[in-house]
Amino acid sequence: MQQLIAFFFRNRFFGFFLFLELISFSLFFSSSNLYNSYLFNTSNKFVGTVLETNHNIDQYFQLDEINQKLLIENALLREELLKKNLGVIGYDTLMADMRVIPALVINNEFRKLENYLTIDKGSLSQLEVGMAVISREGVVGIIKSVSDHFSTVTSILNRKLMISSRLNKTNTLCTVQWNLEGPLEANLKYIPRHINVNIGDTVSTSGYNAVFPSNVMLGTVVSYQLPDESPFYMAKIKLSSDLSSIDAVYVIKNPFKDEMDSLQTVL
Repeated sequence: MQQLIAFFFRNRFFGFFLFLELISFSLFFSSSNLYNSYLFNTSNKFVGTVLETNHNIDQYFQLDEINQKLLIENALLREELLKKNLGVIGYDTLMADMRVIPALVINNEFRKLENYLTIDKGSLSQLEVGMAVISREGVVGIIKSVSDHFSTVTSILNRKLMISSRLNKTNTLCTVQWNLEGPLEANLKYIPRHINVNIGDTVSTSGYNAVFPSNVMLGTVVSYQLPDESPFYMAKIKLSSDLSSIDAVYVIKNPFKDEMDSLQTVL
């Protein structure tokens, strides 16, 4: 006890100083409206920042769900549009079976001679080899192989892929094939020389095969030549789908595919 009293006695001046400091701080904080306002505004700003950060984090984690919902909504709209196109050309009987299945691109090649994509849907989502794959802008490719949860797609940027197409202005049948000159350009082949071709003419799928329905956009004519004595034009199109930056696609389940394949096999 004596040691404790001696300690306080030795430090009495420092203790008195601390006591005065506490009194001065108390008086300052209780009387300074400006400082109180500063503290209030600072705390409000801090709380607001925390709430905003929390909201942004919530929004970030909700993006995947929002994107999935948008993909499904777009797939339903495209499905209705494709059915309407089929109705126009007389394919009414099996239209109810037409499906458009959304998928995300998880791997994408576009710098090779034979390019492929990988998407996050497979046989468990009813995807099959040979199904057409499109994007918001147009043709992407054809499914090459499937597993339970994933599929490999032969890209339109593949020199071996040839797509039956037509020049929309004249309804002339032709073929689109990648020309290895970058991700935005392809050759337009087999347009007869008597057809009038112009820059800006649009090209879409013909519907004359078991893969793509008609009227899926392929691109627009950007150049053409008519060599002497050649029966066909040499033309190029700008592809409507930019496969160097694609992130989402739609797979078309064509209800006529098996029937058309069987007929073509007989022929």
